Amino acid sequence: MRHQKPRKNPWKTPKHRGFSLVLELAVHAAMGTAMGLGFCLLLALTGRHDLASMIAHSAEPKSTAILLIGFTSLVFAIGATLTGMVLMTMEES
Repeated sequence: MRHQKPRKNPWKTPKHRGFSLVLELAVHAAMGTAMGLGFCLLLALTGRHDLASMIAHSAEPKSTAILLIGFTSLVFAIGATLTGMVLMTMEES
């Protein structure tokens, strides 16, 4: 049996490393957005009465709900992206 050399990952070359970092950060941002949307869905399904009354009694309930969902998803996405960036820099060290 022949001994095979381990194949190099083409994305780890210096030429592609910048693209790879951007791609990994985009993946972390997408995961954070999905987690934020899931958290909003969980809030809606648990039947929080104070949250429902805040949305229902606002001047434009649809805008308030969209703002709540967008803000929560954005916060989760930023947090996941920053966490991914820290983990990637620790992995390189």
